[in-house]
Amino acid sequence: MDKKTFTKNPIFTRFVRYHAPYTGSLLLAMAFALVIAVCELGAVQILADTINTLEIVGGNPFDETVSIRYFQREGLFAFEGFEMLLVDAGDALKAFLWLLGGLLILVFIKGFFVYGNDYVMARVGHKLSFRLRNALYERIVSAPLGILREERTGDLMARVTDDVRVWQNLVAAMANIIRAVVLVSVFVSVMLITSFKLTLFVLLILPFLAYFITSIGARIRGASIEIQQQSANIYSQLKETLAGIKIIKSFTSEHAESKRFRAINWNQYCSAIRRARFAALLPPTIEWLGALGVATVFGLGCWQVIIGQLSTGWFIGYVTMVSWMFKPIKTIGSVNSALQQCLVSAERIFYLLDFGPEMHQENDERQYNLRPKSTEARPHDNRDRGTPEEDTAGGIQPQNIHGAVTFQNVSFSYPQPLTTNSGNPHPRSKPVIDNVTFGAKSGEVVALVGPSGSGKTTLLNLLLRFYEVSSGRILIDNVSISEINLEALRQNIALVPQDTFLFDGTILENIGYGCPDATDEAIIAAAKKSNAHEFITKTPQGYKTPIGEAGMKLSGGEQQRLSIARALLKDAPILILDEATSSLDTHSEALIQKSLVNLMEGRTSFIIAHRLSTVVRADKILVIKDGEILETGTHETLLASGGLYQKLCEMQLN
Repeated sequence: MDKKTFTKNPIFTRFVRYHAPYTGSLLLAMAFALVIAVCELGAVQILADTINTLEIVGGNPFDETVSIRYFQREGLFAFEGFEMLLVDAGDALKAFLWLLGGLLILVFIKGFFVYGNDYVMARVGHKLSFRLRNALYERIVSAPLGILREERTGDLMARVTDDVRVWQNLVAAMANIIRAVVLVSVFVSVMLITSFKLTLFVLLILPFLAYFITSIGARIRGASIEIQQQSANIYSQLKETLAGIKIIKSFTSEHAESKRFRAINWNQYCSAIRRARFAALLPPTIEWLGALGVATVFGLGCWQVIIGQLSTGWFIGYVTMVSWMFKPIKTIGSVNSALQQCLVSAERIFYLLDFGPEMHQENDERQYNLRPKSTEARPHDNRDRGTPEEDTAGGIQPQNIHGAVTFQNVSFSYPQPLTTNSGNPHPRSKPVIDNVTFGAKSGEVVALVGPSGSGKTTLLNLLLRFYEVSSGRILIDNVSISEINLEALRQNIALVPQDTFLFDGTILENIGYGCPDATDEAIIAAAKKSNAHEFITKTPQGYKTPIGEAGMKLSGGEQQRLSIARALLKDAPILILDEATSSLDTHSEALIQKSLVNLMEGRTSFIIAHRLSTVVRADKILVIKDGEILETGTHETLLASGGLYQKLCEMQLN
């Protein structure tokens, strides 16, 4: 990839722009690198002057005063330097000791600024990774579920961990490339001044070096894309294994899963070997071209010494500079390999950074799951809606919600891409929710029953705006939920999901999750109402007992009761119970039913349950099949109608 291609690459342009906040640190690192280059040049100067001095004083009996000069320059801008008189061998030795002391001082100064250069760039790398990981995590937690459901968890994890680490390592390695670029620039300038003709021969080799660096770099980037993808596959496989280890063992599928993992790991190995082969080819190629340049300069330099155009000392110094110059060029080539890999990671990171937050998804993006075209995060909608109840983050801030909920001709289909893999228009799928209309008065209990996959959970997910309706409206207190601030909407709805999830922390922290200001007394009261207090007090540390990752140290029923306590503590006017008692045995379910009756009193409650015994007291029962409401009524009226509800009841009794 040549420079022109780089500058026209939007990924590279955005990659460079992302370092703008650290311009001061980059300039400081360049200043340090300049001091380092001057110290290197000073060492070459001392070497050249020492050789010239030895040539003058060698074999001289010192019966007369000998004059020598240090730090002199030859070439286009000749400089006589500083004169020193030597009258005997002691004075010559003293002069060499001074040069040796100066050389040691230069090495010390160089070491100090190398430390500063490395530290500054390492600090920039850590700052950048800190900033990137925070931004990526924020994008993930704020992205719509419609987008997240299309992504693999392992791939998202790889972007936040491995890809950010690759970027951080490149920034840290920029300390070397900054030193290399500055050193090459300084040395080439001095070489041009010293011998313009010799330097031209050296510069003729650079285009060949640039060609090899860019061509090999392109191959390295292709291999890096494959490696990053295989890393995501490894993450996904590992996550699935840990989550489903019981299923794997129960079906004795350990060998099959190990074979599948070996295949994924082998693919990454092959890609890594291919990248390593290309990366290993670059240093010896640069070294061989460098040796060719040194040999050419050596021969031409000898000729200039013979004809008197170059001193012996500066001939040796010039050859030394050429040799040293190819070492940083090799560094630049190695960093180019890292840059190609980093651009792949940057592209994957930017893809995730372009996830728009839920409240800013445009209609076409909701429907077709499109990413925003802009490479920058879109700003919040700050338009003034003209009422004091609305905030600047977008949406109405409701006050004193009573909980009356209305679904008006609501339909929903999961997002589909615009075209199929073959490029043809993607056929529209059958709606998951099809023209549903019903209402729930404030404080009313509405139960949703029906076969699995009929759309009951999806319907209530629309109320929480986990997904946006394809058509129709959902109202709370006669206000469309699309006009309500998303955070305020969800703060007024308590959810007990079908798949209980607890966080790795204590029991107290899990019940109080989402209510940071809740007192211990309020948390304990919620636990008592959910019938969880008794088993909590029997744990080793009570409410401070760690429950492990995803609550693995608790039984399914205990996890469900903590989930119910968490919803109780929220004290929201609208309650959603999605199979809230599915993990409980008959005894525990009976104990919780009374608590749920007290909980639902005065709240608009939606209950999804396969156990019809949990919905018989509902004020209204909706029988749903294939996304449509087939029947509506109370338990008694639906039994008398002889429809699907009656059949479901008979199936459970038989």
